[in-house]
Amino acid sequence: MKLNKRYARSIKSNLSFYVSSTILTIMTLFLFFMMNIAGKAIWEFGDKFFETQQVEDANFTTYLPISEEEMQALEGEYGVNIEKQYYSNIETGEVTTRVFKKTKDINLYSITEGKDLEKNSDVIISEGYAVHNKIDIGDEITIGDKIYTITGFFQRPDYLYMLQNENDSYKNVTTFFLAYVTDEEYERIGSENSLYLIQYEKDNQAEFRKAVNEKYHMRTYLSASENMRIDMVKMQAEMFIAVSYIILVIMPLIVVVLVSIVINRKVKSEQRMIGTLTALGYKKGKLMLHYAGFAMIPGLLGGAFAVLFAKIFAQPFGEVGLQDYEPMRIQCQLEVVPAILSVVIPTILYVLAAINSVNKLLKKDTVLLLNGNAESGEKGYRKLLVKSNVSFRVKYALRSLVGNPSRSFVVFLGIFLGSYIVLLGYSLFDTMKYTQQNMIDEMGSFEYQYVLNELVQDNEYGGEPILMSVVEGSTGKQFSLIGTSDANPYLDLKDIEGNHINISEGYYLTSVMAMLEGVEAGDVITLCNPLTLEEYEIEVKGIVDQDMQSAVFTSRENAAKLLGLEEDVSNVIMSDMELDIPDSKVSEIIKKADSKEQFDNITNLMDVMIYCLIGIGAIICIASIYVAVNMLVTENRSNISMLKVLGYKEKQINQIVLRVNHILLPIGILVSIPLVLASTNWFMVFLADFMGMLPKTYIAPKSFVYTIVLVCISYFASLFLLRRKVAKVDMVESLKGNRE
Repeated sequence: MKLNKRYARSIKSNLSFYVSSTILTIMTLFLFFMMNIAGKAIWEFGDKFFETQQVEDANFTTYLPISEEEMQALEGEYGVNIEKQYYSNIETGEVTTRVFKKTKDINLYSITEGKDLEKNSDVIISEGYAVHNKIDIGDEITIGDKIYTITGFFQRPDYLYMLQNENDSYKNVTTFFLAYVTDEEYERIGSENSLYLIQYEKDNQAEFRKAVNEKYHMRTYLSASENMRIDMVKMQAEMFIAVSYIILVIMPLIVVVLVSIVINRKVKSEQRMIGTLTALGYKKGKLMLHYAGFAMIPGLLGGAFAVLFAKIFAQPFGEVGLQDYEPMRIQCQLEVVPAILSVVIPTILYVLAAINSVNKLLKKDTVLLLNGNAESGEKGYRKLLVKSNVSFRVKYALRSLVGNPSRSFVVFLGIFLGSYIVLLGYSLFDTMKYTQQNMIDEMGSFEYQYVLNELVQDNEYGGEPILMSVVEGSTGKQFSLIGTSDANPYLDLKDIEGNHINISEGYYLTSVMAMLEGVEAGDVITLCNPLTLEEYEIEVKGIVDQDMQSAVFTSRENAAKLLGLEEDVSNVIMSDMELDIPDSKVSEIIKKADSKEQFDNITNLMDVMIYCLIGIGAIICIASIYVAVNMLVTENRSNISMLKVLGYKEKQINQIVLRVNHILLPIGILVSIPLVLASTNWFMVFLADFMGMLPKTYIAPKSFVYTIVLVCISYFASLFLLRRKVAKVDMVESLKGNRE
């Protein structure tokens, strides 16, 4: 007898199992490929673009200007490259245009479409804004008081992630764009707004920064690693790649557990065959390899098809992750290592499950295997409710559930997994929407923050003056130091218990900063002034219940003392209305409405990912339940046959056999809810390290309803597909002495 001849017959008779388990394997690998391909493509594009366009290592501003001759002297003394970047923010209706003067050495722009400037009436604009607003080359655009002709689109290495303000949380391509005009035209515009771009050639950053601050008094300093416009490219690429491998381990592992249980039960169902083969002299190793071959099929096919689909759809997979950036012209490809892993990992785990099952059976007595009694220990459930008056259907259902825990677990796992994935998609969407609608107001009742380009002692513009600066924590991350008065009408700072905080008493950290720094009230922490590089210790008086900004709140006097400034100075004005402040005095205007719009854009761009999650969840739910209930039907062929012999109609048999697992439907959904909440919260904590804020996990009531409806549809769709299999069971089955 040649064992290999059994493969074709077994596959044909168990085709539904192999198809559904292969689909499960494919679906769980889809998210892995989507995230991995996008992450690798973004990483490679960013590295190449930053190098060719000479991205800055940092930028800074000073209270005292640095002349060309002084910049050359600094370059010679410290071995650095410094270039002054001039820019002008021009408001045209609701749209802000940031017009740059060309630089020669650092942050060079790249024409992505069209041609460069030739005339003073020409303009080139950032491509993301053009794409979003359907602007074509040759169109005319109004900037300030002049109409320009668009000759091309461009990208800058320090604006791949298009933030209007450095502390924004999300890109803006709706009311903000970049532009270049000729040098002559820029002189006509006449703005003297500027900052200094720098590239280091030696490891002497601290020495250079101290020297500049001592002579020119640094107002701001922002390294590329803290500049979200630059660092977000690498951070998100790292996040995508990290999450992809988490998905590769966790998601397929859950499906592997599910499929492995099915394989285990299939091996046990063939104990008579295994006993016969053992009696005929087949060795243990031979039998293990034989059944391992069956287990390889869904792993190899699922992995191979997933790789094939990923290779075909690599470009759209990768482009899903590019929504946050300026249009990147990248070539997305499936790499060899992830492709191999996606085939090898599920296959190995399936094979190990089969080998383990055969090994356990072969430890049993051959006579017991031949009689089909090797697993007789599981039959005690038949006495369940034997003296009870409950209906036959209830007895049958309970005995089936209790007597076959592994099979019941497979059904539960399928329902749970489908519900978990679907609800997770809704949870991520709802959390961002809730943040936009509710949490942003936690920052205060102000609508505008005017960041001044100079320190002032007297506020003649209205609003509430505050002193704001950037400090670095022990982890090297930057946070806001906010000095204000306890009577600030736009801030109502409260601790975790809801008690009002008197900031004149000391230093208070927001809850998200406390989490990121790992500190509690009463701890002493070290802060560093990134402008002077001086370090100082402060005692954390308390924690402000606010997760939307990483900041230290204190009085203006305390803040000024830390920064080495006079007590009554300020550089930011808060207001609940627009103020009439000369443009020459304003470095930046932060609007709360813009923050809400940013989160709205995030939720809109999440739609594709959420629909993918929901679709994958539904397919996994259908396939896994189909696998489990199909196993139930196969293992109960003789019972189904006997019910037909006893005169039960097809509809009655379906109600008895296929409704066994109905009780698991609400249980699987309910168990998924706390795990979804925990997963969403973990993901938000993970993102907090990048975003500097911690959105509160939230799931809208309608999302629970949508999830329940979708999972129920998936569940009953699986049962409907299996009705045909129940109908095919012949009455003769109950008269057979054994089964295959």
